[in-house]
This record gives sequence, structure tokens and C-alpha cells, in this order.
Amino acid sequence: MRIIEWNCQGAFRKKNKKILELNPDILIVTECESEAKLEFGKLTKTPNDFFWYGYGHKGIGVFSYCDYKFELLKEFNPKFRYIVPFKVYDNESSFLLFAVWAKDNIENPETGYITQVWLALQYYARLLNLNSIFIGDFNSNQIWDNKHNVNYNHTAVVDFFKENDIYSLYHEQNNVAHGQEKDYSFHMHRKIVKPYHIDYCFASKEILKTGFNIHLCEPNEWLEYSDHVPMIVQINKPKRIIKIHNSLSENLTYRINKLNSLTVEKFESVINQLKTKGSIYDLTGILEEKIQIFETMEYLEKIDKSITELIKTGYFLIPHNA
Repeated sequence: MRIIEWNCQGAFRKKNKKILELNPDILIVTECESEAKLEFGKLTKTPNDFFWYGYGHKGIGVFSYCDYKFELLKEFNPKFRYIVPFKVYDNESSFLLFAVWAKDNIENPETGYITQVWLALQYYARLLNLNSIFIGDFNSNQIWDNKHNVNYNHTAVVDFFKENDIYSLYHEQNNVAHGQEKDYSFHMHRKIVKPYHIDYCFASKEILKTGFNIHLCEPNEWLEYSDHVPMIVQINKPKRIIKIHNSLSENLTYRINKLNSLTVEKFESVINQLKTKGSIYDLTGILEEKIQIFETMEYLEKIDKSITELIKTGYFLIPHNA
């Protein structure tokens, strides 16, 4: 199976013939236009399945030119705007695909770029034991670790992936440490003399075991189209179907189970309402309900963190019969 990722730097309708010559089975395009501008069948070859997520004129486009279909996970959290989770499946196999475009967060600058990836990983933690691929423009490298909070920087993300048996294919294949890459995916201002390695494909250990190959295209062939070059990943098609119930309710249950027992006791009615609303959303898929659910759950987690800290410091004592 051939997976290709490319930040096209916009205007994909004018550039797609070049990338499609590489014959992708699955194509992930960041800074991609919406379907209306792509004009399938006219300006862009019609895919067998397609999903686009974005704001305004740019976003992430995911194209299937094989039998695989895409199913957006119901627990997708718009707070992590451009880390988009899919179940990718056909009749014989399935896996999770997280399409990544780590970018700035105008509303909250401290949670942009690689910090957003780290926060998203905490949110999607319950899924990381499943066969997963995280691929895209991470806009990050270990060389910039000191520009971010040490808890949320590039190294923190790589370490968290490793804790969940997920590894960078480029670094595994080339036996090179992060920050010491010899190949580059991005050239600032399309200048060959300003190269950086900021696009990645991280995959579960089970996927690595079956064999893989990854390489970056030559900049001299691509810089007239974009400041990024395509990343081509060849993996063997998974041989099994992952067991996942696509529901927001399971995400809520996972997060509720991590709350302090005192929080659960004090906010029992709120938690029960959350569970009910989660079940309703799984049936209706009404976005407004989902946003309200996320906000309430996040408030609960903040309260829980404060209660836990108070207990640790001795300011908040749990009764012996609690």
C-alpha cells in the first residue's frame, strides 16, 4: 500500500496531476482546498473516497484511490483542529489514520504547533493501542525544543509515541536520531539552502514489523510547486480488522474513569448527563451537542486536577469512609 503525504502550499487543483503521477493509494494533502474548488472529474481526478476538513479555503484533504474508505471518528475534537482521526477500512482490514497539520492557534498561541499534537495525543490516548498511523506536516523538529515548554515539545511527543509503541518510520529506517536528519521535507521560501525536516509518518510497531519503506522526493523536482516535498510511505496492507466502536461515549467513559473518586461523587449528576448526551450524539451526530459535551468534560477535568492537587497537599482530606 502506497501512502503519500504532501503540503501542497495551496491551489491543489493546479498541482494535483503532478502528485497523482506517483500513484498513491491514499493521499494526505495539507493546505488543501475544499471539494468545491477541486472540481472532481474536471480539475482533479475523482477519488474512490474523500474527506476534507478545514476553515476558510484551506484544510486537510484525504483521498483514497484504492478500495479503502474513510470514517471520521465521532470523538474527533475540533479543539485539535488539524489532527483529524479516521478509521480506514475495506472488507478485509482496517487501521486508524490521523492526518496532521500542526499549525498556529490564533485564539491561544501557547497551544499551537507541536503543543497541539501533544495535547491531541493525550485526548486520543485510548486509541493508541490500535494499529495507527500519524502522518502529515508536524511543523516541528527536535532542534526547536527550547522554543516550547519542555513537557509539550517535539521530544515529549516522540517519547509519548514510544511509550505507546509508535515510531517514526524515517528515523527507524535510517537509524538516525531526531534532530539529526539528513533528508529534508521543507525548504523555507522554496530556497534549497534553507532545509528542514518537519513532515513525519509515525506508525504502530505492528505495522513496522510487516515491513515498510519511506522516502522524501527530490526538492529540485518539487520546489516550483510548494515549499514542501512529498513523503512516500510504502507499507504492507494490514491483515486484520481493528476492533473499535466508533463512538463519543467510549471516549467519555475512558476520561470519566480517570477522574478522582471524589470528583465522581460530587459531580455524579453532571457525569450522568454527559453519558446520556454522549449516547444521544452517537445516534444523531449534532455538532452543537458535541461541542457542549467537550466543554463540560474539560471543565470537569480541570476541577478534578484542582481537587487532586488539594488532596496531595493535605488541604482537602477525604473522609475515611469515602
